[in-house]
Amino acid sequence: VLGGLEPNPPVWPSTVSVFSPDMSSSDIEGVVGAAYAINGGDPRTSCNNGEFSSERFAFLFMPGTYRDLDVPIGYYTSAYGLGMAPTDTVFDGGKGVYAEEACGSYETGALTTFWRSAENFHSMSNYTWEVGTGMSWVVSQAAPLRNVKVDNDLLFFEYLSQYCCAAGYASGGWGSGVDVGGRTKFGSQQQFMIRSSSSGGGFEAPVWNGVFVGVNGAPAAQCGESNTESSQASIAVEPTVPLVAEKPYVTTLDGGKSYKLIVPSPQTDSSGLSWTSTGYPSAKIIDFSDVYVTQPGDSSETINAKLSAGLHVVVSPGVYSLDSSLVIPNENQVLLGLGLATLIAPSNGEPCIRISDVPGVRVAGVLLEAGHYETNGAMLQVGESGAYIGVASNPTVLTDVFARVGGPSTGVGPVGTMILIQSGYTVIDNTWLWRADHGVDGLTYNSENPVFNGLIVNADNVFAYGLAVEHTIEDNVVWNGSNGLTYFFQAEIMYDYLDSTWDHSCYKLGENVDGHIATGMGCYSYFRDAASRAPIGINTAGAKNIKIDKTVSVFLNGVSGSGIDNVIDSDGLAVGDDNHVNYHC
Repeated sequence: VLGGLEPNPPVWPSTVSVFSPDMSSSDIEGVVGAAYAINGGDPRTSCNNGEFSSERFAFLFMPGTYRDLDVPIGYYTSAYGLGMAPTDTVFDGGKGVYAEEACGSYETGALTTFWRSAENFHSMSNYTWEVGTGMSWVVSQAAPLRNVKVDNDLLFFEYLSQYCCAAGYASGGWGSGVDVGGRTKFGSQQQFMIRSSSSGGGFEAPVWNGVFVGVNGAPAAQCGESNTESSQASIAVEPTVPLVAEKPYVTTLDGGKSYKLIVPSPQTDSSGLSWTSTGYPSAKIIDFSDVYVTQPGDSSETINAKLSAGLHVVVSPGVYSLDSSLVIPNENQVLLGLGLATLIAPSNGEPCIRISDVPGVRVAGVLLEAGHYETNGAMLQVGESGAYIGVASNPTVLTDVFARVGGPSTGVGPVGTMILIQSGYTVIDNTWLWRADHGVDGLTYNSENPVFNGLIVNADNVFAYGLAVEHTIEDNVVWNGSNGLTYFFQAEIMYDYLDSTWDHSCYKLGENVDGHIATGMGCYSYFRDAASRAPIGINTAGAKNIKIDKTVSVFLNGVSGSGIDNVIDSDGLAVGDDNHVNYHC
């Protein structure tokens, strides 16, 4: 890093609120409640309030104990403890930090409870919800829970007293670094991924697909039961995480007089919690004099000047309309978003972010959004030349990076792909790549807001944990590199296809792939507008030396006669009107 001149403490914009334990609960709850009124609301009286808001919020809690505090987290809102370890920032009593489903009808429930996060604290909440006592985090995609200690139960679903028939539907989800003293309950969650965690009271299975990687106390692996909607879920269990580096985070240990950026080191074949009572012993500690904190409204030129100078960048909560790509030119450089910082693709057709042919880059916590013009290639491009093989001991890691085409507005795109990876030893650690099926103007029809693929991998030795891709015009994922790995995959085929055969797949391996491992894979159909069939959910296309197991196809709904003909390749395990779920173990 060539900087060293940035202010420390930084100049936080108004979208960032910093709290300390000596502040009154009423003052903190007043700030939090004002944000929640814009980007959230009690599901008993509201539905999806703020889903496509342009407001962004980050709540930073200094180390210490906060008593009897309620911190609801709505859309585009994140809560962060500022200690070195989760146990440094404690919520004792009350609801603590929590998320309820965004809509109080069980058919919608948490299905649209997206774009929020909570990280790096200790919840001692003993609040009694309808389904358990402890911390409630009732969410779907793009709503990660990271590095949180929970004394009691951890509840990923909700049942409201006004419901007549079932718990609210939910389509999650991600948890990592969670240390749960009680029971972890998934309830009505369709699928879920847990990594590098522990649950003293055990886990209750989600509905269709549960994946547990490097988890102490994980449930026993099991094949899903086919041909019945009351089936047991598929449970995939991997004892270790082959390669990962935890998400960078912000700390202050002197009451906000100065800040540090913590960058955990890569780990191989790890299991259990990555953090200790003192944080991450081998982490790199970067003084904020070497970190540029953006202000909402910053131009690409301003941010790129800081990146070019070698500074790390923390992107403050806001919506940034880029006029050119943000280019990350240096190895080990960090670009960390807070509060779902949103980057709108530039009008010149470039990606939102380009990473040069260098190792060890960390991009985390950002939401990439298509604009009202063509994005020629990808919204995020990893690697410039296409020939960079990467460094095994120093991977580039994309953590909590989300992308969407459509939603806040219609008529966006077209986009080639949301993420293009052409550098080896790249790790994806939780992503949701979404072509919007709905938005501010209602449902999406007739291939509006086109994006052709969610993820294209053209490099060897790429690892994906928690990969979710939905509604693309063609194959959701195209994986051409060898020696790749995916633990947990969830995809929905586009709803608005109009012909009889959608001749693509949710996950496609290139014919030259030599070596691929995948487990916990789901492909779902809802052909809303035509009696369309997808021939194959997971397509290995003649690839060699592959191991794919624990796969499932689901007929969510659709025109009579629609569905998926094969779970994987030509296995004959179809789903449709009369058979809604089918598993290939």
